[in-house]
Amino acid sequence: MAKKITTNPGKFTGSGQGKESRINLEVEVDTDKIVNVKPLDKYAPDSLADNAFKKMAQKIVDQQSVDVDVVSGASETSRGIIEGVKEALNKAGVDFNALKENGGQTAGKKEETINVDVAVVGAGGAGVAAALAARQHGAEVALFEKTISPLGASTFAGGMFAGDSQQQKDQDAVVSKKWLYDEYMDASQGYMNSILVRRIIDESGKTVDWLNENGAIMKLVDAGTGGSYDHIGMPATLHGYQEGGTKAVTKLIEKFKSIGGKMYFGFAGKKLLQDDAGKVTGLIAEGDDKSLHVNAKKVVIATGGFGGNPEMRKKYLGDVNTQGQVLQNTGDGLNMAWDAGTAHHINGSTHYFWQTFSNKDVGDMAKLVGPNWMPVNALSNFPNLRVNNRGQRYASETHALDFAVHGAELSEQPQQTEFVILDQAMLDKIKEGGTVAIEDHYGKWKNHREFYMEFNFPTDTAENIKHEHEKTDFTALLNKLASTNVVFIADTIAELAEKMGVDKSNLQKSVEQYNDAKKKGEDDLFFSDTKRMIPVEQGPFYAVKFIARNLGTLGGATIDEKMHALAPNGEPVPNLYVAGADASGMYGKAYVDFEGGTLGFAYISGRLAGIDAAETAKAGK
Repeated sequence: MAKKITTNPGKFTGSGQGKESRINLEVEVDTDKIVNVKPLDKYAPDSLADNAFKKMAQKIVDQQSVDVDVVSGASETSRGIIEGVKEALNKAGVDFNALKENGGQTAGKKEETINVDVAVVGAGGAGVAAALAARQHGAEVALFEKTISPLGASTFAGGMFAGDSQQQKDQDAVVSKKWLYDEYMDASQGYMNSILVRRIIDESGKTVDWLNENGAIMKLVDAGTGGSYDHIGMPATLHGYQEGGTKAVTKLIEKFKSIGGKMYFGFAGKKLLQDDAGKVTGLIAEGDDKSLHVNAKKVVIATGGFGGNPEMRKKYLGDVNTQGQVLQNTGDGLNMAWDAGTAHHINGSTHYFWQTFSNKDVGDMAKLVGPNWMPVNALSNFPNLRVNNRGQRYASETHALDFAVHGAELSEQPQQTEFVILDQAMLDKIKEGGTVAIEDHYGKWKNHREFYMEFNFPTDTAENIKHEHEKTDFTALLNKLASTNVVFIADTIAELAEKMGVDKSNLQKSVEQYNDAKKKGEDDLFFSDTKRMIPVEQGPFYAVKFIARNLGTLGGATIDEKMHALAPNGEPVPNLYVAGADASGMYGKAYVDFEGGTLGFAYISGRLAGIDAAETAKAGK
């Protein structure tokens, strides 16, 4: 007989902190059980948030417990839901010990055997491309993804590079393969597999055309349209998502399913199966309530690196201060490949950084002003003075919008932290004339609209031109956020340094050196373009703290130009392929400095792995 958990049955509300906002929910309890958990916020049907809430609510009710596993790919949302349910149950006066006793044990996992030609682990860009290409080349294919819906770096990206797509040919905008090759060489300083790089470049245009044919609509856009000011005038490489990455990956999966591909969401690859000779013969995939024994002639690993695994980041990258953008990318596939005999290639593994706020800081700002904190991001888009947490100017501010370079520079600073320093004169100019009064980023496209989707939000030059002409008063917002650990305001530089917690002498010297460089038209320290520098002269003075966000890792498993996983002796690990962010060979430590490089490698390497896996599986090789 179930124990009584409360004497106060009914419906109670609670809330918890999700990734970027509070999660509000309602819990219905009876005297002896949790009856229902439902959201009070409105989520788009079948979105990640909607699916995660449904999954977590089902677990909590089925297990009669708040001690449930988080949903892979939505861990912060899951923890926010658990926090909200606990708050609601506390309001109901629930006895958690009695609830635990009523919960009972979950049933053991069912086991199932699957037989396919090609098994693909990971349904991001590389994995989906591999699965679809393999199926289109006649193989029986199963695709496994541990999240409950499409998610990953490929769904957040803006688009992929190519040199000779049909669009580039039609617009007489073909990019020199030598230029692309040289860019990879410059970025890697030679720490790349040149044979692999050359093949990826050669297959880039064909892959864009293939993606468009299969529903992932991509359109060639000018370099710099995404706000990376330093890229303006470079060759146009980026083929931008026109419907967003999530929709593109979803449509590729639907295409895969429509031609007989088998899709398994909620199943994580755990272990590769091998025979006595070391040949890969399949894998074990685990879901919440089922274990799959997969017999496969070929296996493709494409699980997105280890940016979401703090232990692996610490071990292989050192004291990186921030977690990966994609939390479910925890190195599962790499560990499987390494355990099967693939060579480690961690010295070829890079981490791509971006400037952002910490999750805690986002939560603190959201508590004060809700989503209205987001415009503060705009203040990072100009060549203002930037100092590290010692108060030192540390790099040229006039390439701050060259995101790959600036992110790498920021990652080298103590605690990967910087402060953007601005004065009241700058804010007054924006109030009177919009941000265009500081710097015109999009006027080049006034009569030539460019559009694509990044992070599933529009990047639209027409809208951006409109926004940069909007007269905006940031002062009130910054004053509201001054109680957080993000925004600091003072009448003097010395007082500002004290509030920031940095060395006063260092900050004063940095301000003086920066202002002097602006006045004399020459920056002796970091050789900045002084015409773009913004003086720090009129108080009150403001500092906004940013950190480097590790978007993910690139590399870890050694491959050849056919995406075969290679053993330490250089021979292929039989029947195993590695694609996308798990694979090494494209980069040294730095991310390539043109647009669409990483997503391009993901889709291209996945497609090539899928084709080779299908053809060799059918041929019995």
